[in-house]
Amino acid sequence: MTDQVEVVEVAEGDEKKTKSIVDKKYVNRYKGGGSDVLAEFIKGQCTSKDGFEWPAFFELARKNGVPEEKVAMYQSQVAEKRHGAEGRARMTIRNMLATPARKNGKLIALDGEEVAIDLPKPTLSGAAAKAATGKAGEAEAGTF
Repeated sequence: MTDQVEVVEVAEGDEKKTKSIVDKKYVNRYKGGGSDVLAEFIKGQCTSKDGFEWPAFFELARKNGVPEEKVAMYQSQVAEKRHGAEGRARMTIRNMLATPARKNGKLIALDGEEVAIDLPKPTLSGAAAKAATGKAGEAEAGTF
């Protein structure tokens, strides 16, 4: 039996390109962190002339009660430069900040000041809407 190995040569300057997990139709909507009132608050707190400041973002999350283990996990992934880590961290922690913003109508800024955040409740559709109205069990049982 002969072992065969396929050798693939890569031309100099060719790099492996990774594909985004974000569908093309959403890329522009969420590019730069979005544009709703919470996204603008985060950008205002965490963006400098040099760009997005990750240490400020993680500190903002801590000041607003995001669990330390979650913040530390995403901070570690961003520091390790894992593929997609920055987008996942920004999206997930942003969603975690949305909860107290909706509940309290405000968040704590990096300087300790309270900032009013008027964030509407998300619109539910599909299975989530059915579950919220109690129709999910009826659909499974076939009783409408």
